[in-house]
Amino acid sequence: MSTEPRIVFTLADVPLIESPDSTMRDSVMVTEDTCGSQQYTAGLFWVRPGTRGHADTHMGQEELYYIFAGQGQVVVDDQPHAIKAGDVVFIPDGRSHYLINDGKQDLGLFWAIAKKWSDLPSIQQGLSLWRKVKPGSPWGK
Repeated sequence: MSTEPRIVFTLADVPLIESPDSTMRDSVMVTEDTCGSQQYTAGLFWVRPGTRGHADTHMGQEELYYIFAGQGQVVVDDQPHAIKAGDVVFIPDGRSHYLINDGKQDLGLFWAIAKKWSDLPSIQQGLSLWRKVKPGSPWGK
């Protein structure tokens, strides 16, 4: 980390990772290491067209999403909710959730969790299984 905390991020500033099944991509941008954040972890996330992400449940944390591209559904405790670019999504503490991309383009979102990265070991462990990919590369490559 540089001596000055990072204020602005681009996708090239952090690794872009892809899930083992090539349905999701994530870039964890805001952490203690990248900018010194002590209260938030945040990044960008994509779901491949025509697929669904895996279900997650995070006890002790809430999540926010801002949908910046595409359309689909967020399913919270088996209840589907339509989403599209421009929407904000709130995932309550401990609720099972996943995304479905039923559109023809990538479903993209900004995500934020009000906890520092070092307090999210289960998320770190899960993402450690994902492989690095180049931004703009085809899915599964």
